[in-house]
Amino acid sequence: MDLRSLLGTATLAIKGWAAQDVTRILEPALPLALSLGRNKALLPIIWGLFWNVMSPGRAAESIKWAREMVRIAEATSDSDLVITAQVLMSATYYWTGEYVSCLKHRDEVEKLYDPVKHYHLAGILNEDPKTLVGSYAATVTWILGYPDRAAQLCEETNAHARLRGHPFDQGFALTEGGEVYLLRGEPDHFKMLAEQCAAIGRENSLPVLWGFMATTYGGLADIESGRFADGIKALKSGISLWEAGDGHLCIPWYKTMMAVGMALAGDIDAALPIVEEAIDQIERPGWEERLYYAEALRVKGWMLAMKGNADAAEACYLTSLEWARKQQARSWELRTATSLARLLQQQRKNSEARALLAPILNWFTEGFDTRDLKAAKAVLEELG
Repeated sequence: MDLRSLLGTATLAIKGWAAQDVTRILEPALPLALSLGRNKALLPIIWGLFWNVMSPGRAAESIKWAREMVRIAEATSDSDLVITAQVLMSATYYWTGEYVSCLKHRDEVEKLYDPVKHYHLAGILNEDPKTLVGSYAATVTWILGYPDRAAQLCEETNAHARLRGHPFDQGFALTEGGEVYLLRGEPDHFKMLAEQCAAIGRENSLPVLWGFMATTYGGLADIESGRFADGIKALKSGISLWEAGDGHLCIPWYKTMMAVGMALAGDIDAALPIVEEAIDQIERPGWEERLYYAEALRVKGWMLAMKGNADAAEACYLTSLEWARKQQARSWELRTATSLARLLQQQRKNSEARALLAPILNWFTEGFDTRDLKAAKAVLEELG
């Protein structure tokens, strides 16, 4: 049991969260730990099994392992189990797009976390509890409409990860948490973070960091910077590596961004089916990775608008708005409202466009120097 637990943690770091070897290694250890009453041993076992369901894309199914950790934690009152259970709940809600619930469980981790008492957990799990929930919370904070607070949280999380000094944990924070800068419209800064992740991965022989995370996130930065060929190539490489290891989580985001790059490079006909593949995966029963759902719908609408199909584009925009509002995702709502307002402007429906865009733009209290808010303001000024 002890050997399998250690091997499971090592396999997660070397082969990735979705590697089929993880379940093969850890499943036999689970009944042993339960029958022996070895609650501490359950920590890396359930952690590995959770991510081995989540990472192949089955976000909605993964919550069963998070709830199992909660059950055991409540029964034992073990501090390590309690805080890890809250991490897994936060992660589940992050990927299923339940942003407020994600932050609620992140707040519980913050209350429980002790840098001395919980220092050892990164060695068991590859990731420090405070780092992981902080990285997710940074992105969620941007999505909920607070771009400046999101950047501040990202910096605080990266500082914590550097202080903790666990290589895998640091690389995760630089890419997953650093994505805030991509969303803010600062791709060059994000590219720098991805390069730092790559360096850490190579120095510590962690191919998941340099071969997958740094490559894909660097590709996202290239797309946003206008280096479309480089970005598309990097994303294809990262996606191939991830899918070869049975990874599908976050593929909808990678494919959506790759499609954006292809469309901006002039190949809309090839790009549209790719974003449709992304949406199909999101909507797959039992998977339901809805972190980027509203944005994928917006991108599809944007492509349809460029192809001259205004009615279909508007339908996508309206569905995107519906999801963004349901999720309280103000930043996704602003992006979609800006895109729809542009479409309405082309149809000479300026009053309708203003009525749509002005309220959501006026809701924001920060981030006025970020790309999306400046773009929305420019469209509103054009509408008169």
